[in-house]
Amino acid sequence: MAQTEPFQLEYQGTCPICEAPAKFRANGPWLRDTLRCQSCTNGSIPRERALALILNEAVPNWRDCSIHESSPVNRGISKKIRAEGKHHIATQFYPGIGLGQMHRGFRNEDLQRLTFPDNNFDLFVSLDVFEHIPDPHLAFREIWRTLRPGGLMLSTFPVRKGQLAAVEPRVVFNGDGTVTHLKQPEYHGNPVSSEGSLVTVDYGYEIHKKIAEWAPFDVRVYRFDDKEHGILGEYTEVFLCRKRTEPKSDAQVDTTRIQKTT
Repeated sequence: MAQTEPFQLEYQGTCPICEAPAKFRANGPWLRDTLRCQSCTNGSIPRERALALILNEAVPNWRDCSIHESSPVNRGISKKIRAEGKHHIATQFYPGIGLGQMHRGFRNEDLQRLTFPDNNFDLFVSLDVFEHIPDPHLAFREIWRTLRPGGLMLSTFPVRKGQLAAVEPRVVFNGDGTVTHLKQPEYHGNPVSSEGSLVTVDYGYEIHKKIAEWAPFDVRVYRFDDKEHGILGEYTEVFLCRKRTEPKSDAQVDTTRIQKTT
């Protein structure tokens, strides 16, 4: 039997994180995690470049905005936002640590019950966090609460192919602290725990409608097959949720700092 040639993909494009010509290279067919930019420190992956592309297009002045980033990793767009954002707060969730406290260089926050005041941020950013939240309804409401009018939430999370329903729970959290699994347990990498993060929710095609029910956001979904920017493979959707600005009288001044593209 003839030996199968190892998979490899390599080509030139433009990285929206490096903002320069770059080489993209994958050593396996699961492009979501293997198609890496060879110029980015630690090699950015497609969903990070997808979020960076929409961030640069939707909020070209993001470096001047007040940003809350949940569960950042030390590469790609997370690293760039931390380095270049002038008003950036990075949070992780550490069970057993007081909410709002600093721990290991991060502010400890539970997205379901944030300690930040209302109307506090221009931007919220997260990469593959929402599939690990027990009650995403609460999290979307809290993020909406802490954004200023006109503020944006930019997030990635997997949307299951073949699932139309907006949300399907994978687990039930019991009152005694135990967990009942409704589907085969699935874990993803966790930047602060070697044990990984349990996937608690599967999202389907109509999740954008459910988000708009959970919180009064205007919601857009971006899907990609974008070779130029290295955004290929599965589960590369970016969700852009805008907190609507209340109508203002002539005497009121719009203090929203987000610069919109024309």
